[in-house]
Amino acid sequence: MVNLRYCSHLWLLLVLVPVIARADLSQSQARKLIQALGGDSVRVQQVRASSESAEVTAELQLVFRVTQHDGRWRLSEVRTAPTRWERLAYIAQALKVDIAEEKCDDPSQFAQTADASALTTKRARCLVAALFDVALPSDQVRIRDLSPFGLSFGSADATALITSLVQLDFRFVREGRGWQVAAVKAGNRDWVDVQGLSATLDQLKRSSAANELSLIAQALDKYRRERGFYVVSDKESVLMDHLSPKYLTPVIRVDPWHRPYQYDGQQTQYSLRSLGPDGKPNTGDDIVVKN
Repeated sequence: MVNLRYCSHLWLLLVLVPVIARADLSQSQARKLIQALGGDSVRVQQVRASSESAEVTAELQLVFRVTQHDGRWRLSEVRTAPTRWERLAYIAQALKVDIAEEKCDDPSQFAQTADASALTTKRARCLVAALFDVALPSDQVRIRDLSPFGLSFGSADATALITSLVQLDFRFVREGRGWQVAAVKAGNRDWVDVQGLSATLDQLKRSSAANELSLIAQALDKYRRERGFYVVSDKESVLMDHLSPKYLTPVIRVDPWHRPYQYDGQQTQYSLRSLGPDGKPNTGDDIVVKN
């Protein structure tokens, strides 16, 4: 004889199990949330989830822009979207982490050509591993491609792109009915809190934009003292042509959000502007310098 009480309990269990499974963080959900942080592609390797938190191990394909200055190669930017780059200096400052890239300068260890400062695959791997504090040799960091570009525009520094595969751990927390990335762990580093990272990055960028606009303003004052008037133009590119290199040594064309600075100059007055985080003119987050 069939136990009806047992059958009812079994039926209830079968109904509830899919609901609980959907509540847990899935590989697909984890991949989408990690992809939103950056990276060309994400391959989730493991998900360890509970009802309110989860830890995920994933391999990301990350593209870095690397620049050579005074014979030393340094990672300068990471691609976070097909047309968007973030300066690593901002990210490191926001996360309060140090990058020990000096270990990659030893020519006896990392040069495989007659040029002791060549960007070899081994040196590129060292630079990426140093960023994430990964002790080599390790499968946590691999180099997929290396693309040298020679001298960068407006600079005497050589540049290249490094396409790498990096294994990272992510900690997720449930907020309301959704999940979000709360912390990231790389190599030998401790867990780093990434909640509020975007707002912190914008604060650092605002400070950097204000400093750059101040440098341009100082160059404009030098220009006027010598010539008797400011640069007359409504284009930032024309402004740089007049100021660089005599009045302004660095070529400053775009703000920390990678948008062109705005310039409107007459003989007796001028306005310099960064469009700020929202990228829209004449809004409350603009950074403006006027004479």
